[in-house]
Amino acid sequence: MNSENQLPNLTPYLASPTKPEIELPKLFWGKQNLTIFDIGSCEGEDTIRYCRLFPQSQVYSFEPLPDNQALVLANFKRYQISNARLMPMALSDKSGAAQFHVSSGTPPSQFMGEEWNYGNKSSSLLPPANKDPMFGWVEFKETINVQCETLDDVCRENRIAHIDFIHMDVQGAEALVLQGASQMLKNITALWLEVSERQLYTGQMLRLGIEDIMRDAGFVLVFQSMREVEGDQFYANANDPRARSYLRRRKLYSLVDRVRKRMKSGKLKLKQALNKVPFLRKPPEPTVERPSKEFNQH
Repeated sequence: MNSENQLPNLTPYLASPTKPEIELPKLFWGKQNLTIFDIGSCEGEDTIRYCRLFPQSQVYSFEPLPDNQALVLANFKRYQISNARLMPMALSDKSGAAQFHVSSGTPPSQFMGEEWNYGNKSSSLLPPANKDPMFGWVEFKETINVQCETLDDVCRENRIAHIDFIHMDVQGAEALVLQGASQMLKNITALWLEVSERQLYTGQMLRLGIEDIMRDAGFVLVFQSMREVEGDQFYANANDPRARSYLRRRKLYSLVDRVRKRMKSGKLKLKQALNKVPFLRKPPEPTVERPSKEFNQH
């Protein structure tokens, strides 16, 4: 990419905050120097978000497709990003070269404008499950060889002992990345990834399988946003002190919100509401031990 004027304009996209962008400050309240992995960063859009949100943090931007790598670096320059590092590789369950299936195409409705690159966002280590274009327009006309590493190896080589947040968008290869992170999973505070109810890619692990992996690793599903067959999930590590505190706060805020809505609808009176919210509940009366009859007889 020789000219910044040829780059797709990311500014309208960056202006609309994503769900992780809204939620992360609540989780990492008061902490700024985070370690963040953006796995499958495409053009670096979400890496830019996290660099701006936490400017004292280090963001590792993983992207195996050479054309996208050029876009990542150009966008870092264009948006003056200095706290990100491009990692030109795919993360998988083992190290070595692998075939990468390159996507292309343009949807009938160009909802992000004519400049937006729609076709480069579905490339995957896994081949498409069907020969017909995915969603009617995404095609896979090319395969290339890319270098793969495991997340465990990357952390070992870069002396990373803890990852605060992972944003993962790897188009069906989520299980491969998680299997390559068996040692580091316990040292990750929160994780956002995409899941599917249907195999869009051959060998893709579906939503329930991903949920099993995350639950077995000690993660709690905080919320999810499902579309037709795909969706996103946000997990917090229940063994991490910050995540535990965050989960307690979310539970309390949710309870207070439900009580407020029921009071507003007239279904709940003030006295009942006070008893439902833990820190407003009236403490029990102290018990006074009374002498037994046998004691009174002496």
